[in-house]
Amino acid sequence: MELKRIFVSDLLASWKKFQQTQLLFPFYPSHGQARSEFLAAVKRGEGFWLQRKSQWLLVDKIDKDNTWQINNLLISLNLGWQTAFLLLENAARQKFKRALYLKIEANLILQQWLIDQGYQLLDGLWQKELVYHTGLVLGGGGARGAYQIGVWKALLEKNIQFEVITGTSVGGLNGALIAQGDYNQAWALWEEIETDKVLDITFKEVEELDFSAQVDQLRTFIKVSLQQRGVSSEPLRGLLEERLDEPKIQTGCPFYVVTTKVPAFQEVIVSLNECPAEEIIDWLLASAAFFPMMAMAKIKDEYYVDGGYRNNLPVDIALQKPITELIVVDVHGPGLDKKYRLPDNVAELALASPWGLGDLLLFQSARSSENIDLGYLETKRAFDELQGYRYFFSCHSNFEMITKDFLRYAKTEITLKKEALYPELQKFFGAHVPTEMLSLAFLEFFAYWVNVSPVQVYTPQEFIETILRQFEMPIKLSATFSVQEQIGDFIESHNVFSDYYQVLQIYQQEGSLETFYRRWPIPTLLALFFKYIRNINLTIGS
Repeated sequence: MELKRIFVSDLLASWKKFQQTQLLFPFYPSHGQARSEFLAAVKRGEGFWLQRKSQWLLVDKIDKDNTWQINNLLISLNLGWQTAFLLLENAARQKFKRALYLKIEANLILQQWLIDQGYQLLDGLWQKELVYHTGLVLGGGGARGAYQIGVWKALLEKNIQFEVITGTSVGGLNGALIAQGDYNQAWALWEEIETDKVLDITFKEVEELDFSAQVDQLRTFIKVSLQQRGVSSEPLRGLLEERLDEPKIQTGCPFYVVTTKVPAFQEVIVSLNECPAEEIIDWLLASAAFFPMMAMAKIKDEYYVDGGYRNNLPVDIALQKPITELIVVDVHGPGLDKKYRLPDNVAELALASPWGLGDLLLFQSARSSENIDLGYLETKRAFDELQGYRYFFSCHSNFEMITKDFLRYAKTEITLKKEALYPELQKFFGAHVPTEMLSLAFLEFFAYWVNVSPVQVYTPQEFIETILRQFEMPIKLSATFSVQEQIGDFIESHNVFSDYYQVLQIYQQEGSLETFYRRWPIPTLLALFFKYIRNINLTIGS
């Protein structure tokens, strides 16, 4: 759950429920006036909502100097006021805001309650400085782990410190780099990484690593791992010996890695702060021993394999510490993700890319560099410093204006039923897409299909130009993409029953599109939108 901007179309789609919301605190004399003022805030772009199942928390806030000034709070009838207040503070912690300011006139009872919650009245505002005790959880995922270093880069820019780190497999390796506090060492390791620098395997020399060469590498990898009962990770040991400072890890924040003891198949949790310095790399390698592709690790006559077999995303370990928020970075590794219950007083920032992050065991420095950038940009977006669903744009990019202009154009081509757009958008995209942001969703639809790179911050004009250029001159996925990704791209690009092909077929129709719009409203609008961006000279805010 996170606080997201709410749009007028969102309120209209749930108008009856909105009309039943009530003031949490006396920001206004009546519930009705508070609802009217919130609607005005939504139109200004200052209205936000948090939804938990059927419960709503509506917030009118202003961001200022890394704080939130709260000017109005509305809650649904089934949301208790104490729970609502806790959700508000958790939402602020998700964004790592420095303080909360409440602009209310409080009676004596409310004043005492606010004081008990850590608020004080200064300059007419009830203010609370937020104190952070942050845990970091890093999941396993092999070569995809570079993404976690990009996340760390964005966290460093916000000066976010950790009071506990837990990691499995590559998450343990990255956790060690983070625990010693040296971003440059982490970046250098991932920038130079290649499979033969991690595992004791030699691939056939090729002039260019294309699709067939990647298939050959995977075939070689499987063959060698079967012959040797797992490929040795001794080259990785050498990299870690070069990059890690064991005494810094021992004296850093509490840091735990997970491995699996065999043959009992038992989860083993290791505190690296308490390990002898000479054992730290042994335990890191034990946590990352992805058997049978990689050889088992042997420590004191006991054998260990990848911790992901028992606990690939060790949130439960971090929750044993007195933390107030948790950052969880999942890189789609195989294994067991334990279910966990997040305490009500702990905020969670979950980061998991919607993009594929490459092969699990084929390490490529170029792909690692892209994944670092992707982790960095997605974390910046999570902190509302960028916008977009799958791609990235400046927060000043005015997609609402583009949408309004497009809908005016669409009305000249079809009998547009604007009130029916909202449910159709949710159904087509399978995600929350307000009508006002239709242009952003449509642009990202075309960008994804023509393989526009996500690792860049675009202006709308640059994005449109890139889409049109790659539509005219299609590009294939480079060899930095996994075999699975390239096969998937081939299947999608040749699937004549896909949404993309349906849109192109409608786009190529001559004459009126009314019949198509009545039957397939969103594909028809997408076809019109493509005509719009090709034929109209847009003046777009960047």
